[in-house]
Amino acid sequence: MVDEEGVYYDAARPSRLERLLNDRAGDAAGLGAAEALARWRAERLSKYNLGPDRPLPALRGKILLVDQVAGDLSLQGAGADASIAARIVETARERGVLDRLVLRAHPDVLAGKAQGLLAPQAARLGLPVLEEDRAAPALLDEAAAVWTISSALGFEALLRGVPVTTFAVPFYAGWGLSEDLAQGEFAAAAFARRRPDVDLEGLFAAALLLYARYRDPVGGEPLDFHGAVDRIVDWRDRDAALAGPPLACFGFSRWKQPAVAAMFGGAQRRVRFLGPARPRALARIETGERPVVWGLKDSVAFRDAARAKGLPLARMEDGFLRSVGLGSDLLAAGSMALDGPHLYFDASGVSRLETILAETNFTDELRARARALRAAVVARAMTKYNLAPAAAPDLRAAAQGREILLVAAQVADDAAIRLGGGVVAPNEGLLAAVRAERPDAFIVYKEHPDVAAGARRGGDAQAIARLADLVLREGDLGGLYGQIDRLHVVTSLAGFEALMRGVNVTTWGVPFYAFWGLTEDRATCPRRVRRLDLDALTAAALILYPLYADPLSRCPCGPEDYLAALDALRAAPPAPPRRSLVGRLIRWARARG
Repeated sequence: MVDEEGVYYDAARPSRLERLLNDRAGDAAGLGAAEALARWRAERLSKYNLGPDRPLPALRGKILLVDQVAGDLSLQGAGADASIAARIVETARERGVLDRLVLRAHPDVLAGKAQGLLAPQAARLGLPVLEEDRAAPALLDEAAAVWTISSALGFEALLRGVPVTTFAVPFYAGWGLSEDLAQGEFAAAAFARRRPDVDLEGLFAAALLLYARYRDPVGGEPLDFHGAVDRIVDWRDRDAALAGPPLACFGFSRWKQPAVAAMFGGAQRRVRFLGPARPRALARIETGERPVVWGLKDSVAFRDAARAKGLPLARMEDGFLRSVGLGSDLLAAGSMALDGPHLYFDASGVSRLETILAETNFTDELRARARALRAAVVARAMTKYNLAPAAAPDLRAAAQGREILLVAAQVADDAAIRLGGGVVAPNEGLLAAVRAERPDAFIVYKEHPDVAAGARRGGDAQAIARLADLVLREGDLGGLYGQIDRLHVVTSLAGFEALMRGVNVTTWGVPFYAFWGLTEDRATCPRRVRRLDLDALTAAALILYPLYADPLSRCPCGPEDYLAALDALRAAPPAPPRRSLVGRLIRWARARG
């Protein structure tokens, strides 16, 4: 809220919210307030949207007395004095409902971060205290009424049709919607400013459609009410989907950890990082935690120790739209996937991605979303790393009418090669096989960016130069796809990127996108028998398998949001973090061969 006149919780003077309610009461129809309020109710939204949303029968028929943090500004602003707790008890006694009161402890009090204003009175009188974690709508489903000093829960209760009694002057009191028991000059002056003929839709419209401003933490663009609801519902759904055993993470570099925590942690799941994947480190796992290893950064001894303890290992890797820049430059990914014991590049077993591809019912709605996402990836020329574009050579002119085949290199000792089920060796082995199969073709060899950057080792440079017609080291693959007749890979992600762009692909290994009827495959994989189209492949690889987080705010987001974020970052790429002296020396040595 931005208020040039006051602040909504300070009833000592008018606020812009108060003016809006006075000026626009009954004018909610033109703002779509009825539809917005209905959606707010149907989505079961609240201020914080935390806690399990399930019934609490012990509250049924009771009066929910809402505690607040002692000393909070909202109490002072509402005119609450030191006697207010005693007056609430006196009112309950006079009405004969003391035995129906249930105190709802403030979440900050339950967390040990603050003291409750009403808690001492409740303890002295032996009132039941609600300490179970519940979402606000679940509480309001059961309560017969709400008594409050000035809590926002009273506002939400009104919007859900629950009778509300106030004992001070919150922003929603004095409009004819609540029973208001505050007395004295402070309350009289505030109530005198407020017209007592506002309806619920008018209150909702003023507070949530006119007074509040919304901005998307993902990308920073302004939102309207419905856009804010979309984002919060998506976060809540994602948090519910992540609910499960806490993650105990091994082998995660420090620079990766914030992104991992953003994507896989939340209100319902904790993420801890426990250092290298060494057998003795397993002793630090707490009961119920699920051990997760980054990629294949473990050993046989670690796996054996986990098996002996009855701990099934999960693994995590980067997603297929990773970043603007290389992981070897210590630039964290904004897309990651959590899998079982076999990651998507491990052809020795079935990964979660392969299961998604083999078993998912790809609905028309999901296919349409995937089709639009693929079109956006192609239109924005997005790839895994989105490196700075380099001037692409004119391959057609160089080929002089010959068939153009592009061979995408991989890091020679990469796990995707070791476990990818390839029938040729990289990278000169792949080149030799392609040359033998198509001796008259114009073959372009594109070096892997990590090798070109000196971060990883490549193949035999002399053999590669002898077998290829053109060797390219710099730039991104994206500028080449439109000029070639076919791409040859062992297991490279370039094959998936090429398929999305309508390029013919031949695989010499068992990448995740092969053997579904979309590629020409030289290896074998008997377990993949389903035929899929490109929409299903895109949906599985970019929507269902990975999670995403905005690279700037670290807020969870969807693939469409992430594409937009990558596009913005590509216009102004971040500087890579500075490496240690040892890291710089290693890279210098590799670059020199």
